[in-house]
Amino acid sequence: MAQHEEDRLHTHIWKALQFILPDDAVAWSTENRQMGQREGMRRKARGCVPGVPDMEIHHKGRSFFIEIKTPKGTVSKTQKDMHQRLKRAGHAVAVCRSLEEVLFFLERHGMPLKGMVMA
Repeated sequence: MAQHEEDRLHTHIWKALQFILPDDAVAWSTENRQMGQREGMRRKARGCVPGVPDMEIHHKGRSFFIEIKTPKGTVSKTQKDMHQRLKRAGHAVAVCRSLEEVLFFLERHGMPLKGMVMA
């Protein structure tokens, strides 16, 4: 059931970002769901790397990586290791548990937003 809660949170954040990111930003979401050993082997052969954050936003030469977790969700060791690699490469990375945390992260790192989402 926790996966469905995370999916709902992910969808909520994604829909909001479609309205508030600047028009020249490029964003996408990555599907990292486990689909069995066979699919895992296929992904690995294609260069898919475990631990990659759920969302990426690229804007004017800068990259922002967002791992989405529910309030009770945990970040795996593989994810923590990847987050550190991305940070060492000079990228902004955050674990966010709400839309408000995503907006705070983006604003803190200088991402211009078109507007705010009102609840």
